[in-house]
Amino acid sequence: MEALAVTILEKLSSSAYKELGIIWNLKEDIERMRNTVSMIKAVLLDAEAKANNHQVSNWLEELKDVLYDADDVLDDFSIEDLNRKVMARNSIVRQTQIFFSKSNKLAYGHKMKAIQKRLDDIAKIKHALQLNDRPIENPIVYREQRQTYSFVSKDEVLGRDEEKKCIKRYLLDINATDNVSIIPIVGIGGLGKTALAQLVYNDNDVQKHFELKMWVYVSDEFDIKKVAQDIIGDEKNSKMELVQQKLRNKIEGKKFLLVLDDMWNEDRELWLKLKSLFVEGGKGSMIIVTTRSHTVAKITGTHPPLFLKGLDSQKSQELFSRVAFGELKEQNDLELLDIGRDIVKKCAGIPLAIRTIGSLLFSRNLGRRDWLYFKDVEFSKIDQHKDKIFEILKLSYDHLPSFLKKCFAYCSLFPKGFVFEKNTLIQLWVAEGFIQQSNDIRCVEDVGHEYFMSLLSMSFFQDVTVDDCGGVSTCKMHDLMHDLAQLMVGNEYVVVEGEEANIGIRTRYLSSRCTELQLAPTSFSYKLRTFLLHPQINASNYLRQSYNLSLSGLKFLRVLTLCGLKIVAIANSFEDMKHLRYLDLSQNTALEHLPSGITSLQNLQTLKLSGCADLRILPENLNKSLRHIELNGCNRLTCMPQGLGKLTNLQTLTCFALRNGSTSINDLGELNNLRGRLEIKGLVFLRNNAAEVQSAKVLLGKRHLQQLELRWLYDDNSHPWLSPPSLSIGQKRSWLEDEMILQGLQPYHSLQKLVIDGFCGKSLPDWIGNLSSLLTLEIHNCNCLTSLPEAICNLVSLQKLCIYNCLLLQERYGRSYGKEWRIISSIREVEILPMKPSLLKYFS
Repeated sequence: MEALAVTILEKLSSSAYKELGIIWNLKEDIERMRNTVSMIKAVLLDAEAKANNHQVSNWLEELKDVLYDADDVLDDFSIEDLNRKVMARNSIVRQTQIFFSKSNKLAYGHKMKAIQKRLDDIAKIKHALQLNDRPIENPIVYREQRQTYSFVSKDEVLGRDEEKKCIKRYLLDINATDNVSIIPIVGIGGLGKTALAQLVYNDNDVQKHFELKMWVYVSDEFDIKKVAQDIIGDEKNSKMELVQQKLRNKIEGKKFLLVLDDMWNEDRELWLKLKSLFVEGGKGSMIIVTTRSHTVAKITGTHPPLFLKGLDSQKSQELFSRVAFGELKEQNDLELLDIGRDIVKKCAGIPLAIRTIGSLLFSRNLGRRDWLYFKDVEFSKIDQHKDKIFEILKLSYDHLPSFLKKCFAYCSLFPKGFVFEKNTLIQLWVAEGFIQQSNDIRCVEDVGHEYFMSLLSMSFFQDVTVDDCGGVSTCKMHDLMHDLAQLMVGNEYVVVEGEEANIGIRTRYLSSRCTELQLAPTSFSYKLRTFLLHPQINASNYLRQSYNLSLSGLKFLRVLTLCGLKIVAIANSFEDMKHLRYLDLSQNTALEHLPSGITSLQNLQTLKLSGCADLRILPENLNKSLRHIELNGCNRLTCMPQGLGKLTNLQTLTCFALRNGSTSINDLGELNNLRGRLEIKGLVFLRNNAAEVQSAKVLLGKRHLQQLELRWLYDDNSHPWLSPPSLSIGQKRSWLEDEMILQGLQPYHSLQKLVIDGFCGKSLPDWIGNLSSLLTLEIHNCNCLTSLPEAICNLVSLQKLCIYNCLLLQERYGRSYGKEWRIISSIREVEILPMKPSLLKYFS
């Protein structure tokens, strides 16, 4: 609530809205609304503290509703003014006059006055409810974040050595005679069942012992077909007979290890049906089941279940100290340690609770008095509840600032076990306006990154994976944290499981996994800000035309996600979605083109099209508001649209495709805000302009780019078996041209990953030796390349070198036979193969 009020006040107080107020004769209305919202905001803390009172609770719901509506009107107001400015620049005098017409001004005047009346009514009631002014707490001053976070690693899982040894004894038993044995791990939520299973799963001895290792998150939706599809990686809507046959083929005769994580199914018949799919595995195959249910352990286990208990007091204190103090001097403060011991006792040895509370105390720069208050006052409330673990997690949530609460609550729209991409989550938060503007030069995405890392450091996220550059890529949310998020959201969040959604008047965020979902005609869907469609893996996944048409009424949407629905074409119904900031159409493999109406979305920031394999073209003159365009796996996209070079706000452009007569490579020249990964493909078409490319240096100014992939053809799998060509005159010319092109594509020296694919030159440019931060270098299909640059020895950061289908390099630098192996032998990971590993499987 506070975050929403702050957002509105920021808008009303900005110079842009003051200017709008003068132009639209709404100066007094804007000032009056600002004063009213400020007055109401002052009593919010008192109101939320008294929310158990039914009248106060209703008052808060009414206030939240009108604040959402006010935000919509203000957004609408600024969008109309932006359109006016665009039309004025285009000299469309008549339409400009329409925007300034008396009726248009009156319409916005009426909307503002209607909102103001509702605010006035709410302000009057606050006196009747005896709500008092309370200063809003200052935002938490977070300690400088630690360089590493509590990912699941063997160093972070404390006190489980004996349990690990016990499970390993079962797994590595050479006398096992059964084809499949099942080991249940049982315990309440937060004890670390999954962490223990991960620790065992990644153990070196275990990895070597099993031919096949698989992990499936099951949760409370026990669907045999879905579990089987997850194991074989089948995302198609295959029939069960085909799915089970593929599974049997995969495991037949192989000794496998399978983890079924977080299983709830207590139906023995269903379990036996699933188990029957695994009987053809090799002798000694093992299944680990993690569960909170003793019944599940009883019906599944062939070995005695391992009942996980809380950590003992010593290990609990060790974990708490590690999280709450880190390497800081406070770890030697005996008084703080004594207070910490009392806090730890109330956590009952539950690792998740200890981590969460320890992280909270670390993140806030608190002294002894604060710790005492926390122990004596805050924790005394927990003793009154039966479910202490959940209350401890809620306590940590209660201490979050309002802007982080909104970001955390938004995650409730996604299913349990969902893998969050960090960048996607930040883009969603930005689109919804959850990121507060920074007073420094940081962009909103950088502030969003700070939000994410704060939630991660306080254990609201876990199970992190990292990318090739060592940055956080994905994460998950513990089931208990997901339950907490769902409990904390109000009726503005709705998750639909069935085919019909009854949208309430206060619903603003909607998520569904049913592709047949129909919004009732009388619903209040027009107020929706987020609509996420997450199709189930075994759904038909076809978006019907009637469903397409229903999108036209969602005029206040900020976020629209329609992924993996096999959409062939999209109706041109985007014109009304003028608030839309985030559009995700990923994994619609049959989608060939986008509607032209997308170019009219003045606020669109993120456009995700990854996995749209048949997409051939993008609309010309995309809006300058775009900050992220994702095109991974758009294999048929062979050119970029006109006007791309004007999108100077772009931070993400994952693919830039070239062909004869298409967009020039120079269109990349002004896009100096690009960050993350950039793939340029079709460089072969630049050979006629090689000298121009060499002098342009279009990549040199891109300081934030981390990964660069330079491909001469469109697909690095299209020429894996080419031998070194004969030395014809035309090919000699190609060598020279390619060397000039690569020389001209010099990146900024902070690049961390470089891929060169299909290059026909004989030598690499000297600038490679200047990439002081380079971690990974990959060279694919470069069969004319005779040597690596001498300066490769200067790349002190280089940790990984991959050479695929480069016959001359393979002969020269091969590990056991290459004369120059010593030059690269100090690099931690070197892989020299006749083709990419993804292709080798077809020849094994």
